[in-house]
Amino acid sequence: MDAHELHFIVDQALATYCRGVDRLDPAIIAEPFHDDALLIDYAPDPVPIGAFAERVVVSLGDRFYATQHRVSNLSVDLLDDGAARAEAYVLAFHAEDAREGRRLHTFNGRYIDRYEERGGVWKISRRHLRVDWSSVTPIDQPMGGEETWVPSGGGGPPHPHSDSAPAQPGTAAAPGATR
Repeated sequence: MDAHELHFIVDQALATYCRGVDRLDPAIIAEPFHDDALLIDYAPDPVPIGAFAERVVVSLGDRFYATQHRVSNLSVDLLDDGAARAEAYVLAFHAEDAREGRRLHTFNGRYIDRYEERGGVWKISRRHLRVDWSSVTPIDQPMGGEETWVPSGGGGPPHPHSDSAPAQPGTAAAPGATR
């Protein structure tokens, strides 16, 4: 496999993970990981991906009405042992409806992942999380234009965790979409 192919695989794995977290879907969260993968620095002890995926869905769903995780500045290096090391910046937004008012929790850090090829499939076997900075700020004014935008939820009640784009006329609805 050449470096461009591996970079594409890693980029897709990161996008899948972020989509799973933002949609609160434990199966999508776990998809880019080998079944025995461990997340390190997420808790005092390493956390198996399955346990993490189930726990984060409940934790985020109970506390935040919307999240967006974004990755950038991806670098991928092949290692001498045949594995790969990837590092990506993560910028995560978590919107909360608190008693004190709406707040935006912003996290900026890095995912440092070890990818291994098993049975012809490259997936994450270990993830380390690094925190570079974080902040909490009030959401006290909406951005102009909200009266014309379609809210998450496809025009129904806002629900960014399960929203999907409506189908184009003459096509089937996107999986999970409601009309």
